Amino acid sequence: MRFLYLILLLLLTTSCDRDNWRDQMEEENKKVILRVEQDHKQFDFYRLNPKEWSVASKTKELAIENFLYEVSKNSKATSFYVSWEEKLTIIFPNIKGAGTLLDTTPLTEYRKVLESREEIAFADLSKLLSGKTFKIESIDWEKPRIYGNLRGYKPSNIKIKIMGKSFSIHQIKMVFQTTSGYKVGVVGP
Repeated sequence: MRFLYLILLLLLTTSCDRDNWRDQMEEENKKVILRVEQDHKQFDFYRLNPKEWSVASKTKELAIENFLYEVSKNSKATSFYVSWEEKLTIIFPNIKGAGTLLDTTPLTEYRKVLESREEIAFADLSKLLSGKTFKIESIDWEKPRIYGNLRGYKPSNIKIKIMGKSFSIHQIKMVFQTTSGYKVGVVGP
């Protein structure tokens, strides 16, 4: 109860010019909108000048297998998971306008969100796979999605077998296809 009184007292004693506060918020919103527009111009450039994966797999199933194998050996995937450069030049230009957080968030903030989600996913996958031999039992796919020049494949369930036990993996959120092949493009918790 004392805490509530303290907050109320602070609010009453703090003088706040409402118009000034609103002006400051409006100015900050304009800065964010400008940064998002600048990021989107960069994506438009890359969309007009398409790039390809540095390393790709021949099938979407093989993309997942290669990705999981790399995580089991290294606790991360560097070759079979999209790099930041590939996100900037291939994925983001194609998903811009698809209703993702990228549409309204400056790239620097979006990167922080992605990296924190990826960190959790890699930790979970590494804990399960690290140094172990596995076999993919099955992969269930949702209907493919078209994102500009990309085709996205969302695995709804991936079942693997490790030392005779079956596990479901849900950290792989999307595999993308370009003309050069398939690559795991989104992971998260």
